[in-house]
Amino acid sequence: MKKFLILSLFSTQLCASDLVFKSGFQATALVSGIVSGLQNTGLALELTVNNSPEQLNINADSSFVFTTEVPIGDNWSVTMISLPSSPQQQSCIITNTSGIMPPSGASTLQVTCDNTPWNWDQMNWNEGGWQ
Repeated sequence: MKKFLILSLFSTQLCASDLVFKSGFQATALVSGIVSGLQNTGLALELTVNNSPEQLNINADSSFVFTTEVPIGDNWSVTMISLPSSPQQQSCIITNTSGIMPPSGASTLQVTCDNTPWNWDQMNWNEGGWQ
């Protein structure tokens, strides 16, 4: 029995798809986060990595993950492109918007929304409708 098992292990040919690591392999990870307080549609975030953007539209409270794979050690940043506005306006604040990608991924992004109206003359640069 033991001889048969050993023989069958050596009788199959290995091919490139059987290898775990291939030539050109680069470790990557993803950027993710959570949205809370979102009651309206229209929230859009943009991840930028190496001058390559990815836009993500979010329409409900949830966790989210960008699909762009960020090389470990590279810089990444996320900005809010648009605020929720349908059927009514909401203000949102985004935190932990950039960093250097660790091996475990970046999962600290937080977007917090509320029903504060957009007061154009009273907001700070990174809140509300200034985005």
